[in-house]
Amino acid sequence: MNYFITSIFGFLLILSSLLSIPFKQVEDAFSKGDAAKIIAMGTSKMIISIDGAEGIYSKPQGTQVLNNFFRNNPPKSFKYEFKGNFNSATDFVIASYQSQKKYRVSIKFKEINANYLIESITIAAVTD
Repeated sequence: MNYFITSIFGFLLILSSLLSIPFKQVEDAFSKGDAAKIIAMGTSKMIISIDGAEGIYSKPQGTQVLNNFFRNNPPKSFKYEFKGNFNSATDFVIASYQSQKKYRVSIKFKEINANYLIESITIAAVTD
């Protein structure tokens, strides 16, 4: 009985954290190529990696980097493939982004003061 209650409690904690992450807002922003909206959901410094070129960017710099990506790769679709949890304070998603090419997008969220903010974004072209 104790195991059952503990399992349910653990499941509810994970479900609670997944519900507070701005999945829909991120999906909408990627679908529209809205770099400013994506960066606004991030930490003050964000790690962004696009096809292996990685950097730590302030919000204005990050917006510029993503704007360049979206300008060269306008969105056709964005779809979540997996939603996961590293630990109680860090969650991540893996998605596919379709433009002229297909990309794999990994986004890591960090809980800060009961809010989930984007900590890093990795975008990599998928070779079939």
